[in-house]
Amino acid sequence: MTEAAGAARAVAAILRHAAAERDGLVSVQNDGDELVVASPGETSLLMARLPLPGDGLDGSFAPPTGDPPKDADALSLSAARTGLAVQLGRRRLTLRRIADGPVEVEWVWPATAPAVEAAVSRDRLLETLPAGEGRITFVGADRQLLLQAGRGESRVPLKNRTRRSKDIGTAVAFDELRRLVEAAGADVTIELADLRPLTIVSGNVRGVVVRGMPMRWQGRPAVAAKTAEPPPPAKAAPKRRDAAVERAAERAARKREAERLAAARARDVKQAQQALGRAVVQLDAASEALAKLDDPDLSARADQLRAALRDLMARCGDAT
Repeated sequence: MTEAAGAARAVAAILRHAAAERDGLVSVQNDGDELVVASPGETSLLMARLPLPGDGLDGSFAPPTGDPPKDADALSLSAARTGLAVQLGRRRLTLRRIADGPVEVEWVWPATAPAVEAAVSRDRLLETLPAGEGRITFVGADRQLLLQAGRGESRVPLKNRTRRSKDIGTAVAFDELRRLVEAAGADVTIELADLRPLTIVSGNVRGVVVRGMPMRWQGRPAVAAKTAEPPPPAKAAPKRRDAAVERAAERAARKREAERLAAARARDVKQAQQALGRAVVQLDAASEALAKLDDPDLSARADQLRAALRDLMARCGDAT
């Protein structure tokens, strides 16, 4: 597969991921010589860093209504009158702009390294993935991924050698994992660890699946428009006109100060929400590990912590 075809496949999968999400959106951000295209969902994130020009493309866009082609051989992104034009092979889609700024997505990527990186064939994994919810496990003795859903199970052989020999796994929604894997190239790496959400990596494509409380995404706040300075009074204007200009200047100054305080508060709320989001992800993974210990007291305390975090998240949301 060529680099252009791989980029087209990734973007098409991101568009489908956004369309499948409730209130889904596509975020585009210019980051140096790369363009970050992402679909932040309630319990998953799919993103790609593409070596494409992106000046003037930053923003958040509604997903397309039509189904993007899965195997386009070329990709181009450009500004359109109503938003973003996406050319996938011969198919052109227009995404409606819904916000001027992109969504910050990098914070959700786990800070801890995975315990195992299991590289498998993308096509083989897509053929094997079951529907619904289940469990994905790295089987160290056989160097395979074990996929279990209900009473059924299937296995996918690894394409790499791993140092780890002990089994490790996590619960997963396979339908959600499928949407992430569809964006990958020929090979995809499934990353697993205790107290860490499941992640996938394939070239410039990355994806995260979390369990438990939905993530709360915050878009970049729009830059407040600069308040226009009051026009200078005419030379022949009476003194009453000068007083009116002074009052207008005072109102403009108060408005600018209020906007500055509101922007500072919004930044503080956003930082708190992001920190709480990371804590929720870690606590969900910890709760799953504690469940294996069969200790009701520890599980009850974990539930209390999760309830407290939900309350804090709700309070942060009310603060906006």
